[in-house]
Amino acid sequence: MNSRRIIAAIVLSMSLALGASLFSAPAPAKAQEIYWGAIAYDNDGGTAGAWNYPSSNSAARAVRSRCGYDCGYFTFYNSCGAVAYSNGGTRVAWARGYESPGSAKRAALRKLGLRGYVARWVCTDRY
Repeated sequence: MNSRRIIAAIVLSMSLALGASLFSAPAPAKAQEIYWGAIAYDNDGGTAGAWNYPSSNSAARAVRSRCGYDCGYFTFYNSCGAVAYSNGGTRVAWARGYESPGSAKRAALRKLGLRGYVARWVCTDRY
C-alpha cells in the first residue's frame, strides 16, 4: 500500500514538473540590434566608409577622421548606402537605407542623373 502512495506521489510530482515547464512564460525576445554605417565624400572623388558602429555619431566620426572634416557624409542603419560621382567629378549623389548593395548603387546613380560611377558602397549587418 505504501508503495502505491510513493509511486502516485512520484507520478504526480513528475506531471506537475512537466506541466510547469510546458506552461512557463517564454524567454523575452532579444532586442533588435542597430548597426550604423556612414560614407564620407569630398569634391575630389575621395571617399571613406564605416559599418557596424553602435551609433550614428561614432560612424560619422570614423569616416570624417579618414576623409577629413571638410568632407560631406551621411549615415544609415541596418541597410546599405552608396555614393556616386559624375564622370567629370563635378557632381555627387548618394543613397541610403537600401536592402542590398546593388539597389543602393542604382539609386545613387539614378539620383546623379548623369553618366557616372559608384565610388563607394557600404552595408551594415541587419540584426
